[in-house]
Amino acid sequence: MSNQELINEYKDQVKSLGDKVKELSKELEDKDAKIKRQLILIEQKDSDILKLEEKIEKTKETVSKL
Repeated sequence: MSNQELINEYKDQVKSLGDKVKELSKELEDKDAKIKRQLILIEQKDSDILKLEEKIEKTKETVSKL
């Protein structure tokens, strides 16, 4: 192989690796966003559970007074 061919092959490999890095970075950002959305949903569920527990306790108190 000539030097020019080696240089061209090297450039192709560098470009290919750069593209792969961009692709993996995008995947990572997407997964990070998905995880953040899931955490928000979990926090909302926890809040909902606490509110339901409070309602159950109030209902128990009301029933026990009857």
